[in-house]
This record gives sequence, structure tokens and C-alpha cells, in this order.
Amino acid sequence: GGGRGWTRLEARGVAEAQSARRFGPRLQDGAALEDPDQRSNEEVEQFYGTNIQSGLTTAQAQEVLARDGPNELEKPPKPTLLILFILQLTGFVIILLLVAAIASIAVNATGPNKEDILSYTTGKAIFVIVILNAGIAAWTEHKAGDALEALSKMTQAAIFVLRDGQEVKIEVPAVVRGDVVVLGTGDVVPADLRLVEADDVKVSEMALTGEPDDVAKTAKLKVKKPGEPEKLLPENMVFSGCSVTNGKGRGIVCETGMSTRIGRIAQLIAGGDDGKPKKKCLCLPDTSGNATPLQQNLEKLGGNIGIIAIVVCVVIFIIGVALDRTDPANPGSPAWLYMILISVTLAVAAIPEGIPLCVTISLSIGCSDMVRKNVLVRKLAAVETLGSASVICSDKTGTLTEGKMTMVNMYTGCVAYDVEGKGFDPTVGGIKREGSGKDGANDIAVRSSLLAAVLCCNTTISKVKDPETGEEKWEPKGNSSEAPIVVAARKIGLDEHLSKDYRRVLEVPFSSSRKMMLTVSDVSGRERLCEGGMPLPPGTKLLSVCKGAPNFILDYCTHQLTEDGGSRPLTAEDRQGVLDTVDHYSTRALRVLAIAAQSFEEMPFEEASEDITTDQKFEACRTGLQLLGLVASIDPDRDGVPESVLASRGAGIRVVMITGDYLKTAIAIAHNVNILLPDDDEALAAVDCARLRPGGEYLSHDDMDILTSSVRVFARAKPEDKLEIVKSLQRQGAVTAMTGDGVNDAPALNQANIGVAMGIQGTEVAKGASDMILTDDNFCS
Repeated sequence: GGGRGWTRLEARGVAEAQSARRFGPRLQDGAALEDPDQRSNEEVEQFYGTNIQSGLTTAQAQEVLARDGPNELEKPPKPTLLILFILQLTGFVIILLLVAAIASIAVNATGPNKEDILSYTTGKAIFVIVILNAGIAAWTEHKAGDALEALSKMTQAAIFVLRDGQEVKIEVPAVVRGDVVVLGTGDVVPADLRLVEADDVKVSEMALTGEPDDVAKTAKLKVKKPGEPEKLLPENMVFSGCSVTNGKGRGIVCETGMSTRIGRIAQLIAGGDDGKPKKKCLCLPDTSGNATPLQQNLEKLGGNIGIIAIVVCVVIFIIGVALDRTDPANPGSPAWLYMILISVTLAVAAIPEGIPLCVTISLSIGCSDMVRKNVLVRKLAAVETLGSASVICSDKTGTLTEGKMTMVNMYTGCVAYDVEGKGFDPTVGGIKREGSGKDGANDIAVRSSLLAAVLCCNTTISKVKDPETGEEKWEPKGNSSEAPIVVAARKIGLDEHLSKDYRRVLEVPFSSSRKMMLTVSDVSGRERLCEGGMPLPPGTKLLSVCKGAPNFILDYCTHQLTEDGGSRPLTAEDRQGVLDTVDHYSTRALRVLAIAAQSFEEMPFEEASEDITTDQKFEACRTGLQLLGLVASIDPDRDGVPESVLASRGAGIRVVMITGDYLKTAIAIAHNVNILLPDDDEALAAVDCARLRPGGEYLSHDDMDILTSSVRVFARAKPEDKLEIVKSLQRQGAVTAMTGDGVNDAPALNQANIGVAMGIQGTEVAKGASDMILTDDNFCS
């Protein structure tokens, strides 16, 4: 089974499954299958006592639901406004002020002016300041978004599963382990599933990895080879909270609720392995672990003032009693009583009751200034913490970069081109010849390559109005890898809606095995592919276009497009030149796609035949292709980020990139934004996060601290990795700021001394875990 032997517990479970099929072995003891991605479909099916074709029985599902509980995330009860108010009164300085206020009132109540209401002004003023300060802080925190609440909403109401051999729609909380879930495009995965069927399934795993590209999934078992690096997420599993962007499939539920990957993130946000927040004073949440430097310093100041005041009062009391000082207005009273009143009066005078109010006013002014600089502060103390930061840990996608895949280069007709502009706005930028800067928008090869590429896309872009701000912005709808092609085509006047004039006859979707997508479009009656495009051979009625991995597509190409729109044989030398261009783009961390086409007078297979498979149609249409060109895209760095990183370095602040992307891509981006400089040793300054957890276990604190003290780029990071990195930096005494926008960033945002979320592309989970929000999503802010 998948190259691994059964453990003793699992072997016993299989034996029980054979003798007691009604309730599978795992339905009885609740154990989970270890590494389901390394098991065959049959092993997973047998382990959970289910059936791929018919699913669980209703009786089985009810039993598992009764034992495991509903498939939902546990949310610790949110503190009430009263609890939050009381919590604000537990600081040492506040307690000191309350004691001083009570003492002041008590002293005046026993003095000669006890009937004068004005004699209690000091005590009353302190009470008003403390209550007002605590009320403002409690109300602000009560109104702030909650990360766990937002996390629990990352699902849909119902999903289709197989029960008793029937496909039925049930509510997501009723999904149990062993259920066979039916997935389709647009569905949100309800639990962690081991895929048993996958028909061109693509899933957005941005919630768990932070990377925007859709990931192709398969039901095939891929046994991990010894020494092979661990993948962030297995190819044959889909996880709770991720959305299906393409295809359809089925999967067996392996984990539900808090046992899922998204449930683990919820536990990390809540503050512990059990997902339960720490308490103090029996019922109050313990927030000492997240205290800002300002709060820590105020606590220290309060402690010092309290100790000094007590020492001075004790000394004064002793001296006064020793000298037999009595009240001049009442000589008959004992000296010790008079000296108690004097000592308490001195203590009250020593307490700086204006500290909380002055701090609140100062921080409020800071908050107002920050808003003008596109920063929304959710917690007042975060303003001071940001100024104390010594390390900034930043997510890559959407923070240091635009978070929008953009075409930056293309190669067609044996000519290289630069594509200008960032993001999805087609009205910005254009296409120019590399080196000369000559406009290439009307070049035959450019227009032919981009139109053919658009014919092999299912993505569109349009202006969308933000419901909150009313601002209009360009957004793609469809596959993220196709968006750069559609945007570039728009820049030269080729609207993707032109494809309606080219009726699509056949589509073979991209798959992990084919490594390309193929479409056949009707071009009958055309002498040229498009206005200003390459000429079509006489009698051409159909055009087959392939889009995909360059090394795969080149294997099927026999000719290539020339600069003037003609065609010539693709020689071995030409082929090597194209591969050299691909390598050149790849060294800059660009993602390269090849575009090729072939014209037909009729379909190269019998269309009426029902026996021809999709793969056979694909093979027939991909032969004798003509290479049209290459397109290279990247998620570009944001304007001003390189300068901001250098400014941070100049101020003594270390900037660290933590990303789920591959190490090679992370290094290239780090160089672009000046996190890595030309003379840096990449082997020491950039690491794959697998080094943090050799053998699956994290390094000891000492070894971890040594590693994180010098590394500035962490690649292939899991949510747990980001959290451990932040903890390690804090152990070294660093005041750590963490920026991020995804669900996977939330635990680290919550742990950092100051968490900074993105306001535009940031998820509600990230915002709920943060201390401040960048309203323009810009690292420069």
C-alpha cells in the first residue's frame, strides 16, 4: 500500500473491516489514517469502512457524527464587553491608580474637611480617567473583527455526498469521515479529502499557501521517494476551505472540523495546540503574551513607581512614629494614625494619574496621522510598537509584490519583446521590442501569437466596482495563469471577446499529465488569423492551438513562425535557441508558456464516432504544430518597495521575506526588492523551510534561533513555519512586525508584536488577527 507497511493498529483495523463491514474500523475507534496521500484508493476506502461507489450508509454516518461531532471549527466564546472592560483594569499602573484613588478618598473622609465635596476631587478625577480610558479601549477591541469568526465562514452551506448509494445534498456540518464527497467547479471543499476521482480538477490553495496560482490535482498515488523534498500540500488531496476552480471529482473525507489543516490554523490563532486560549483570574483572557513594548514598559514603570512609593511611605511612617509626630489639629490622636494619613497622602501624590490619559491622547494623535498615510490602526498601542520594530517579516504575494500575475516578456518570430505595465489594467503599458524600444503592437508575429493564445483561454477581464469604496478596478474571471495573456492581448487591441467570432469546436483542458491545453476553433472564410496577423494556408477551416509547458509543446512542433508571418522548419539549432530563451526567463523566476498552432481543412479524426476518447482527439490535433512564441509572466514587485526596503535597512530594521513559493522564485523576488543584495551569499541568506523541520520535527530553540538570526528569505513556508520563525525572532529580543494577507498568515500575524494585514486583497481572517491594516496594500505605507 503506497510503499509503506501497515502499523499494528491499522492492520487490526483492516481485519475488523473484513468482519464488520457495517461499521468500519475507524468508525468504531475514531483513529485517523496516517499519510492518506501515500495510500492507495482501496486502502483509504477500506480503512474508513466506506465505498467509493456508494459512500457510507446513513447508520454509519450518524454513528460517526455522534462520536466526532459536527464538521465545524470550534470558536472560543468571544469576551463580552464587560469582560473586556474588566480586563483593562488589570494592568499594574491602573491598579495602582485605583488604589491611590481609594486611598485619597479614604484620607479625605477622615480629615477635617470630610464634609467638603471638593476635597474628594483628586480621587474622583482618577476614577474618571481610569474608567474613561478602560471604556474606550474595551469598546475598540469589542468592535474589532475576529479572525476565528472569519475563518469559520470560509465554507458553503451544503455539499453533495454519496449516502446509501445515492447522491444527496447535506449541510456541511453533517459531513463525516468516510463520506464520499462529490466536487464540482465553484464548490468550497468541506473537509480534508483524499481524491479518488479527479477530472481536470484545479483548486485554489491560497488560503493555505498564500500563492495565487490554481493547483492541478490528481487521484493518482505518487509515492514519496527517499530524500525527496516534502511538498507543501499533496497533489492527491484537497483541503477544507479551498475552492474548486476547474473540473470535477470525488474524494473520501479523512479529517473534519478542528482536525483539518484549516482547523490547525484556528488552533494556532487561538493560542495553543488545543485551540483554547489561556486564562488568568479564572475567567479573564491572558493577553500578557501579546503585550506591546509600550504596555510592557508602562507595567515596568508602574511597578517601579509602586515600589518606590511604598518604600518612601514606610520610611516616612517609621520616622514620623519615631519622632512622635501628631496631628496639630488634634494633639490627642496617636502618632501612628497621623503618620498613616501622611504616608497615604504622599503615596497618592507620587502616583502619576495622568499617564494613561496622556498615553491615550498621544496614541490617538498617532492613529490620525497614520490614517492619512493609508494605515488603519485597530489597536492603539500598535502605533508605538511599529516605531519600535527591529524586524519586519513580510509575506511575498500581495505585499512585496502586486499579487497579480503580469506578462513582462514574450518571444515570437525569433524576436524578443518587453511587455510594459503592471496588474490587470490593459490601458496601461504596451509591447515593445527588446533593446530598441520600438513599438511592437502591430508586428505580425505579436498579434498572431497573442490572438492564438486568447483562443486557447477561458479567462476574461472586466471592470468591477468595489461595493464598499465605489472604486472601479480591472479584475480577471477565470484561470489566474491565463489572465496575463488576456491583459497583454487587450494592450494591442485584441479583446478576448473577439474569440466569439472564432467558434470553438473542441477543447481539451489542461491536465497534470498532458501539461498543456488544446482548443480547435473555426476560422473558415479567413485569409489571415486576424487583422494584421499571419496568413492562413488556402482552404483552412480549423485552427488547433496548444498552450502549455514549453518543453512538452516543443516536442510536437515541426515549424516555427517567422517575423514576417511566414513559416520555416524548426531545426535542432532553433529548438535549442528557444530552450535557451526559456532558461533565460526561468532564471528570472518568470513563468513561461509556449503557444503553438496547426491549421486543418477538416478535423483529423472522425467527429461522428463515439469511440474516440479525449486523449485520442488530443493526439490527433497536436501533431505537426507550428511554434508561434513564448509568453513569460511574473508577479511583479510593487512600486516603491525596493526603495522602502533599503530605507528600512538604513534605519537598522531587518526585512525578512516568508513565502510559500519555491526557493528559486523567492530568491529572484528578494533580489528585485533589495531584501537580498548582489553580494549576499544566497546559500546562507535564503533557505527552504524544510530545514526548520528536518525529519518532520522542528529544530531546538537554540538551533532555530541560530538559523533565523541570519536568514532573510524563507521559502515553501507552512502557516506553522511562519509562526515558529516569528517566535524565534522574539526569543532573540527582536520587536517583530509581520505583514500578510492570507489565512495562512493569520497565526503569525496574531503572534507578532504587531500584525499588519492588507486592506484590499487581505482576507477577513488576516484582518481579524492583525493590529493594523494597510488600506492600499502597499509595503511602502
